[in-house]
This record gives sequence, C-alpha cells and structure tokens, in this order.
Amino acid sequence: MLIMLYTLVMVFLLLFVTVWKGQAAGVVSVLIFSAYGMLLNPENIQKLLQLPDVMYYKARVWVGWASPLNHATYYMHNFGYDDLPTLRQTGAIFGGLLLFLVFLSIKVMKRYAFQFKGTEN
Repeated sequence: MLIMLYTLVMVFLLLFVTVWKGQAAGVVSVLIFSAYGMLLNPENIQKLLQLPDVMYYKARVWVGWASPLNHATYYMHNFGYDDLPTLRQTGAIFGGLLLFLVFLSIKVMKRYAFQFKGTEN
C-alpha cells in the first residue's frame, strides 16, 4: 500500500506538471521528487548540519517525516517506540497530496487544448 501511494503521488505529479508546463518539465519534476527522497537520509543530514553522533536519532526522525520515499518504506514508521509517522499518518499525508494533485490536474486539464495526431484530414 505504501509503495502504491508513493507511486500514485509521483504519477499525478507527472500528469499535473506535464499538462501545465510540458513533457520535459514533468519528467524533471518526477526526477527531483525522487532525488529529494533519495538524498534525504539521516547520514546526509547529520553531515550537512554537522550533528554529533548522539543527535543521529533526531536526524532519523526528521528524515522519516520529511522524505516521501521514507514514508513509502515500512521500517520508517512508528510501531509504539519511535516519533516516526504511523501508517495512518502516512496514508493521510499521501491521501492529502493525491487529492491536491488530482484537483490541480483537473483544473489544468480543463484549460488544456488537446490535439490528437492522425485524425486531421
């Protein structure tokens, strides 16, 4: 379910940006979205902010909340002993993002002039 929600958010981000700004911008937006999730890991945050080793836990919790890719992984969730998001919170975050992107996609598609190739005479 987590991977499916992550993928749906990516697909609707691609749809929205492609219809709004073009195919190249859509592909770049999904690449940035994926790179954001890949680059956000506790080790990178710890190095970037020069946190001591005792602060690694706080970096891990922050990344667990901020990275959509970590929301898509089962082990980065709270099961009663962490400050990480619960599965329900992740579902609400992805659900909210999906509704927002669907709304934006519908809005830009209403103004989009579709042209079908091969049907003109």
